[in-house]
Formats: sequence, C-alpha cells, structure tokens
Amino acid sequence: MSDNIKLFVGNLPADATEDELNKLFAPFGEINTCSLLRQYAFVTLKGEGAADRAIRNLDGKEYRGRPLVVEESRARPPNSIKVFVGNLSATCSADDLHTLFSSYGKVLDCDKVKARLCSNVGYAFVHMERRDEALAAIEALNGSLYKVYQSGLHEGFQTL
Repeated sequence: MSDNIKLFVGNLPADATEDELNKLFAPFGEINTCSLLRQYAFVTLKGEGAADRAIRNLDGKEYRGRPLVVEESRARPPNSIKVFVGNLSATCSADDLHTLFSSYGKVLDCDKVKARLCSNVGYAFVHMERRDEALAAIEALNGSLYKVYQSGLHEGFQTL
C-alpha cells in the first residue's frame, strides 16, 4: 500500500495560496504535491498516518473565517468530464444534481461536498461522460436558480 495519500481540501478563501496550504499541512507529514484551484485544492501527503492526522485535525477547523473541508480524494470515473457546481443550498442532494444534469447527458458520478450547518452553502463535482454534454449543462445552468433555502432565499449555480 502506498504511503502517499491525496486529500481534497475545500472551502478555502478565494485568495488562499499554495504557501499557506504548505504551512497548514506541514505539521502532519511530508507534502508531496499541492495543487490549488479556485477555492479548493489537492494536497498529497507522504508518510504513514499523515493523511489521517491531517483529516482529524483540519476537517471542520475554521481557517480565515471558513470551516475547512478535508477528506481523502476519490478518483473520478475514467474518461469523465468533471464539472464544478457551487453555491448549492444544503437542501440540494447528490440525487437532485444527478437528475438535473442527466437531462443534458449521461452522469457517471456526483460528489456533493456537504454544506456546513453554519454556512448552508455547499458545492459538488458532477462527472459527465461527454465533453459536449458537460458544456451544454454548464451553458444552460450557469447562473440559474435551483433549490430554495428554507428561509426562502434562492441559491444559484456557479459552474466552471
């Protein structure tokens, strides 16, 4: 078994840097790679138990005013196109997203990152089989309203 474990790090501030992430994860083990994308990153830690220690100590921890999401990264389905979906209401489930995106093409998988109770906002990764179908879904859904907060406020998609 490899001692390199890839972690997904979500709910980062928009101005987070790789240097900040390296400092945040360094106490838990040797950092093999760190890839920062928008408000999420992938950090690969080397060393027995390093990933478990990082998850145990950082998942849910407030970092610059935001609760971090730190979990082991799951591999995406082979030959899939990954679509990021943001600003999701806590009431929106992975099944809801699967149904919604299926009207644009074949959905292979849907990974919803649970919204924290304090924020009521979450995000997801929808894995679609074909690029043209993923682009059609993005074009149709980007900026649209979907699901309603229980307080009556609407949440919209922000897809990349």
